[in-house]
This record gives sequence, structure tokens and C-alpha cells, in this order.
Amino acid sequence: MSQDPLYEFKQQFEKFVASNPNVSSVTSAASRIPESSKAVVVLSPYSLSHQFPRYWVSKSYKKTIVERPERLLACCIGVAAAITMYPALFTVKTSNRHKTSLLAPHVLKVHGKDWPKKLLKLCKESERKLERQEIEVPEDWNVGDIYLSRQTIAALEGSIGALEVGIDSIFEGASIEQTSNRAFVAIRPPGHHSHASTPSGFCLLNNAHIAIEYAFEKYDVTHAVILDFDLHHGDGTQDICWKRAGFRPDEFASEAGSDSGSAELENEDDDEYDEFGKTFAKFPKVGYFSMHDINSFPTELGYATKENIRNASTCIMDAHDLNIWNVHLQPYKDEEEFVKLYQTKYRSIFAKADEFFKNAKAEMKNGGFRFKGLVLISAGFDASEYEQQSMQRHNVNVPTSFYNMFTKDALKLAQMHSSGKILSIMEGGYSDGAISSGVFSHLIGFQNQNWINEWGSEQVVKEITRGCKPRWKPYKTKKARDVIRIWAEEVIMLGRSMIPEFKSVLFEPEPPIVHPEVRLTRSKYHETLVKKEQDIPRAETPTPPPTRSEQVTAKTEEIPFVEQVLPSDDENDDDEDYQYDEELNKTFNRTVEDITIDDISRHLETLDILQLSDEDEVESTRLRNNGDPKVVTNHRTSPVNNSHTLDPASGTRHLSGNGNVSGVPSGNYKIPSSTTTRHLRSNRHSRLLNFDDSDISMISHASPPRSKTRSSGKSNGHSNW
Repeated sequence: MSQDPLYEFKQQFEKFVASNPNVSSVTSAASRIPESSKAVVVLSPYSLSHQFPRYWVSKSYKKTIVERPERLLACCIGVAAAITMYPALFTVKTSNRHKTSLLAPHVLKVHGKDWPKKLLKLCKESERKLERQEIEVPEDWNVGDIYLSRQTIAALEGSIGALEVGIDSIFEGASIEQTSNRAFVAIRPPGHHSHASTPSGFCLLNNAHIAIEYAFEKYDVTHAVILDFDLHHGDGTQDICWKRAGFRPDEFASEAGSDSGSAELENEDDDEYDEFGKTFAKFPKVGYFSMHDINSFPTELGYATKENIRNASTCIMDAHDLNIWNVHLQPYKDEEEFVKLYQTKYRSIFAKADEFFKNAKAEMKNGGFRFKGLVLISAGFDASEYEQQSMQRHNVNVPTSFYNMFTKDALKLAQMHSSGKILSIMEGGYSDGAISSGVFSHLIGFQNQNWINEWGSEQVVKEITRGCKPRWKPYKTKKARDVIRIWAEEVIMLGRSMIPEFKSVLFEPEPPIVHPEVRLTRSKYHETLVKKEQDIPRAETPTPPPTRSEQVTAKTEEIPFVEQVLPSDDENDDDEDYQYDEELNKTFNRTVEDITIDDISRHLETLDILQLSDEDEVESTRLRNNGDPKVVTNHRTSPVNNSHTLDPASGTRHLSGNGNVSGVPSGNYKIPSSTTTRHLRSNRHSRLLNFDDSDISMISHASPPRSKTRSSGKSNGHSNW
């Protein structure tokens, strides 16, 4: 039997818990927390197979290739950082045994009959071209953005498999409490620039649309929104939304009459388009809502076409079967100004997504059809403040805290319209700092927890990204009470252990150590010849007394890592430019201590849906017949009742009936606890961002934060955000 692919990660996690008693009390409660309250992280080891194959080019040229499998390592370190803060609230899965063909029905429905076959052919033919030192991609492709090899097939099949694992994780389970509601899928290469049959900007297949099509086929999802945050406009994702709306894609014009393809798609290109190239829209219906820089690719200043600029600025709602809304990023002076921008401008995409879902629900209800929603985040981290300057040529970015704010708003949208079901897919991000810090912030938001600015400080990001180096080694010694460095090394060891293939693909082997027959030992006064160590008889090998540093280590084994005092070493040449920041380390220490004893009931009471409404309990009916949903008959004759009842035995407030309260799905929700530990983090050092978190459907202008009261036994039927 093969070893568990997560074995090393689990071993490393056990070491982390054992060395931090203040964490063990939280992790011991993990078994009592239902899966519905945990976020799933899906890893795709096959993504490492997609590597730049042109071995003959110079090192300087290779450095210009920013899409690399190393990005998956940076992502894992960001995941590990989030896990160390909330170790009981994440479930890590791997898709190492899950590969899906590029010719699967849900792939072909997105990309047509010909493109997946052509892509497979190009990957197979690349082997001979590369052997002859020839460029392996067609002449009209950007050779600096896209590369192929035979191994790319495995990477793409593994990525599709990881998407399926992510969707299965949030829809398939023995019971509601045993089924997660949130999943983050870590894959490469990205996909939001991939059109139906045209690759672009590192992207070969459109991951978001493939995931939605799979959710439609297997779990009857009728409507989905794609929330895309990225430095670049997801032109491919938006273009496929036009295809879903019934408009003929330009790329498919030459495919009419082709006799290739699967039986399911044999009539796809024979649909009767009208004279304007329009036919009936099909399910699932998808809305696209994006925020990006209008001056970056594919609308790069000096290279953009009129059509690209127009596409990246399209705003249309509930017309011609289209729901698309684009918002452009703009510069800001400080984080306070950014928060105002977020409230007044960027957050509008959630209001539009909310509008899309409300209109869809009304339309489905009027037609006698059953609605089932899904929220999908296309998560690109290349707009991060830590992205490399060569990528952000127009000086537009977002602070690390943005990913937390955005994700928590996405959770609200999912609570209102998709029973909490939300899938996030990693897209852009081309520097270790941007990806690791962005994923860290994103996953903290994925569990509806506040982001603390110290976690995204320059020193913290610098320390955790050290672990992205192939030959990373822990510091030999550390500054006294250097909490950040000690924590960062714990994070790095967890992240590097998540995918075993990191060792063979990314981590360079250590150079072999050659032991001479004798070695020369130099001292201030004399030179002596010393035998090899293996030549010294065991009885003659002296056992030296423990050094002072070993004695200190032995005495501090049981002390939490945040309290350990380690000897400093001025001769450590790993960090010549390092300056110890005592105040930052003290503040970081306090936030870590607060997290490890934080009352996680706040998480449960705001996100955990315990029981679905009667409508959601109706057994799902497959949506067939050319994409049209069948009518689901409701046999209930009793009037709608939105009354609230409290079960004294269970302490659970029941929201009965089939109606919704303020858009929140009917069901049972935990009563907020009367005591929390939020006061532990209310000091001046824990800089929590303060912005209005009112109902996202009501956003039109900035308003002062509303006061919140929480008392046991009182509930208005809303989730408490």
C-alpha cells in the first residue's frame, strides 16, 4: 500500500502542535467541529508537471518566464500560515489520484469539440520539436507567455481533477454537517485568460467555467457568479459568458460541419443562430463580475485594441441573457483611502452579483423551476502590494488586507444565495510574496475572521517567503524572543511538506559531501591530521559534554515557541541587513496568543448552516433536455411561515417554513454565544480594519459602521457578520 501523500505534512503538523501547547487546546477540539464549519484546501501535485521545457535557452531568458510550478510552493506556504492561526478550521486534501481527461463532457461543453483535441496534439508533438531545439508552440502564440510539453497533459488533467475534488467537497457528503461549504483549489497554470478555443496569458483551459459546468452536470447547479479579482481582466472568462448567453464565438465559426467530437456535443455547432449570431441561452447561467487594472494586460497601454478596452469596461445587467460588470482599480495614498475606495466603488460588484441572483430566483420561481446557486472566486494575487514591479508596470495595486475584505463579502453573498457554497480557484500571482501573503489573507477571510495588519507586514512576508528558496535552511540561531522568525520557520516547514513532489521537482539536491581519507584541521597554534570519523573505533569516540546552547534548548522544550528565548548569533550571515523590530514582534506575539485561545463559536454561529430549508431537501433532479431544468413540484399546501421557535433542549433557534429572511436561506443557525474573547484583541497594536459590513445588496455609498450587539437567546434570523 502506498504511503499517504499527506503523511509528511501530518507529521510536521503534529510536531508543530507538540511544540506549542497553547495551540494543542484548539486542535484537540477539531474532531468536535463539523466539516461544514471547516474550509477545504485542495492541492494539485500534478500541476508541478507543467514546467518550462526549452532547456537550451539562457538563464537570463528563463528568468523572464514568470509562470512556474514554484508558484504552488508559495501558495502552500500561504495555506500553512493560515493553518497555524486557525489549526482546527481547515481540512487539507490532495488530488494526487484524480486526473480527468481533456475530452470529458464538462470540458468539451466549455471549450468546444476541437480545442481540447488540438491542445493534446500540440503537447504530444512538442517532444520532437524540443529535441530539435525548436519552439514548440504555434507561431502566432506569445512564446514568452505560453509553453507546452508532453507533461503539460498530466498537469491539465490533474488541474481538472482538483477542480472536481473541490466541487465534490462542498456538495457531496453523508449529511449536512459532514459536508464542507467552502473549498480553495490550489492549481497551476491559471485559466481566466483562456477563451473557448484560444489560449492566452499563461492560460490553456478556463478553470472557472469547467468547475461550474461540472457542478451543473453532477449537482444540478443552475446559476453561478464568478467574482474575479486580479491585476488583469479575465477576458477569456467573460468571453465564455457571451457563449453561454447564446452568442456564437468567433473561434467556432470554422468548426461548423466538423465530424469530430463527442456524442453529447454533436449538435453544438448546428444550433440555429439568427442573422445576428444569437441563439437561446443554456444552463447553467453565469454572471461575471471583475475588478482589475484597465492599463494592464490584455489592455496594456500602447498595445490594447479598442475591442479589448471595450470588453474590459463592459457593464450590462439582465439584458440579452448577459450579466457582466467590470470595475477598474485606481491608485490610493494609504490604506484608509483604499477602504473608502472599496466601500464606494469596488464593493459594487457584490451588489451586482446580488442583483443577478435575485433576478434568477424570481425567474426560476415564476417558471416553476428549482434554483440552485454557486459562488466562485477567481483568485488572482498579482495586484498585491508584494507583486514584482515588472508585472505592475502602472503602479496600481491593493493592500494585503483587501483579500480578506473581499472574501468575507463573498461569504455573505454565498450565505444569501447558495446555502453558503463557495469555491475559490487560484489564478494569477507571479511572485512568492504576492501569492503567500495573498493566500494567507484570503484563507483567513474564508473563515470569516479578521485580518490583522501585522500579519501582512513586510518583515513577516519576507520571512515566510524565504521558504520558497529551493535550498532553504532554518536559521542556525535567532535573535532573543524573535517570535516572527520562529513562527515563520514553523510555517515554512508545514508548507514545504504539503506536496511530496516538491522534493524531486523544486528542491535542488544538496551537493554530495566528499570525505577525504584525512582532513586538515587548522587552529591558531598548530596543524594536525585527523582520521576520518568512521575510522575512529566506537569505544574511542568521546562523548562531549552538552554545550550551553544544548542545555538551554533542553530546558525550553516544553515552552511555547512564542515564549522561547534563543541565543543570538552576531556571526549569522543569513541576514546581514536584518534589523530586529521589538515592538512588531511583541505585537505579533499578542495576536498569535489571542488567536490560539479565541472562541471559535463566533465562526460557527456566523457560517454554519445546520439544516437546509424544505426546498433544499427535495431530492435534486438532473437538468437534462438540452440544458433546460425540469419542473420540481412542491406538494406542500400549508402557508408560508417564517416564525422563529427556540428549542430549549438544543439551544438552537429554528427558522421554519420555506421563506427567506433578508435573503438568508431558511434553516437552523447557532445562537451567538454570550461570551467571546474579542476583548483580548482590542488593544492599540491589533489594527483591525474598520469598514461598513452592511448587507451587500444595499451598498450605494460609504456609511459609518453600525453597532453590533450580541446576547444569548436573541436572534433575528440573520447570520451575524
